[in-house]
Amino acid sequence: MTKSDQLAGRLTADIASGRYPVGERLPSQAELRTAYGNVSRTTVMTALRRLTDQGLIRGGQGSPAVVVAKPGEAVGPATAAGIGDLRSALREAFEADEITMDVLSLTSETMATYLGDPVVLITQREIKPKSIRLRLMLPDITGIKLAFPRAVLPDGQESQVSDWSRPRHRDMVIRYAKTLEHSLLTLRDRGLVADVSVQIRTVPFTPPLKLYLLNGDQLLEGYYTLTTWQPEPPKGEPELTILDSDSFSADATLFRYTTPQHSVKVETAQRFFDSYWDNLAQEADFSQT
Repeated sequence: MTKSDQLAGRLTADIASGRYPVGERLPSQAELRTAYGNVSRTTVMTALRRLTDQGLIRGGQGSPAVVVAKPGEAVGPATAAGIGDLRSALREAFEADEITMDVLSLTSETMATYLGDPVVLITQREIKPKSIRLRLMLPDITGIKLAFPRAVLPDGQESQVSDWSRPRHRDMVIRYAKTLEHSLLTLRDRGLVADVSVQIRTVPFTPPLKLYLLNGDQLLEGYYTLTTWQPEPPKGEPELTILDSDSFSADATLFRYTTPQHSVKVETAQRFFDSYWDNLAQEADFSQT
């Protein structure tokens, strides 16, 4: 159980006992940090987010949250998915002693971007996980032609025009995957985390969504919506209209589900990932690219 889980449990008990009555505000985050054992700001924020997910409190952005229900009386937010962000979700996940991350992605760009935060905290010895396991599932960039990204060409011109969007995407996939692998294995090599495992596999289709399963109790998923655009071509290559996802941005919408409120959703997503990992995905081989 993480520190944020422990704090969320204590706050829930205090709401149930009437220490924090319905309709009244909780203490400020700074006051909560002191009152509950000088915990970190991240721990307090994560615990408050859990109580919000459970429908016990509301608000808390810039002012103390308001208690809106006792345990067992909450309605609304406890059954609805929230809008999440991967940066906060990773920070929360890395409070655990044993960390698991199962990821399905088109490039793993967002994951590579935001994993840097907890890696820095580990390097600074602010958090000390015992083990980290990453299973990363990416599209096959060598054996198939992906549905996107690709050039939009008139019929009959596919063989006449060089579609430079495909090798560009291939390079992105390799770069970000190797960045993730290097970042995590370096923690092991430096003696900062004793047990680190990174597995990368590919599947023979274009993922229509990005999916992050963290520690088995948190799911974030977002959808790749398509658009066409005309990026600057590599030197010496023609200008092309490219069919691509507009969801590469780190700010793209992710829907967040947590247990126990969304256990069926999280468990179903885990079975989905495991079934593709075990039965379809193949070990990634970037040496031939």
